[in-house]
Amino acid sequence: MNGQLHCDFAVADFDATVVETCDARLIRVTGHGLAPSTGWQLELVAANPGVVPHPESLWLEIRETPPAEPRPRVLSEVPVEAIIEDSHAREIIVRFRWREGFRLPLRERVPSFR
Repeated sequence: MNGQLHCDFAVADFDATVVETCDARLIRVTGHGLAPSTGWQLELVAANPGVVPHPESLWLEIRETPPAEPRPRVLSEVPVEAIIEDSHAREIIVRFRWREGFRLPLRERVPSFR
């Protein structure tokens, strides 16, 4: 990031939930990072597209985009979310390019009855 600061991330700020539909098994990963200023954007992307050494683990990477122009330093929460179709994963591995990542166990969503 050419000397740019990074957002701060904690495993406690993330959640991974399985949503079963009649057609697919979806995994919803939500969370947030604490950015050093306003204007940051976060994205969860596949960390190992096409390579599945451990099918029980779904690997995602957080990509940060800092603001184009310098901004005053004020801590800001920046949300991030991804919805992935996957039939085998039992955990999510969140990776970073500059620090050690973390594991998220998948929670099964309890169906609501009407």
